[in-house]
Parts: sequence; C-alpha cells; structure tokens
Amino acid sequence: MKHQYRITPEGRGKEPSDAELLRYRDQGKLLYNYQRARSALHRKPLYKDPKSFIVLLLIVLLAWFISEHAKEPPMMDPKAAPEERR
Repeated sequence: MKHQYRITPEGRGKEPSDAELLRYRDQGKLLYNYQRARSALHRKPLYKDPKSFIVLLLIVLLAWFISEHAKEPPMMDPKAAPEERR
C-alpha cells in the first residue's frame, strides 16, 4: 500500500467524518490479529521440536558438506597434455 503525501500552503486537508471512520473500523480483524499474535508466543521453539530439529540439522550438514567440497581444487587428468596442466 503506497502512501501519498501532499504538502500544500493551506495546511492539512479536511478531516474524515465519523461515518467514514466507522466504515473503516473492523473489530473482527483486530481481534483476529491479537489472538494470532498471542498464540505465537506459546509455540514450541524450533530447536525443541524433534522433527524440525532433524530437518534443520540436515540442512546445516548439507550446507557444510557443499562448502567443504567447493574448497577442494579440481582434479587434473594425468594424461592431459602439458599445455593443459598449467
């Protein structure tokens, strides 16, 4: 959502009426967001969940293996011509 700001010499524009404010007020959405945030506080941490911990551990080990494998220089073919070995 982009905000459009207008700066005019006359100052701020007209204030919205009470009817317009009531039209945009949504108590159900506010309550839903509060309940969702409150339930997230008591969720089990990722490192204490066994399945998630194993998946996280596999991802870390795979990343470590790939990084170690990338450090090794490529193997040269011993039958290659001397010009190619340089």
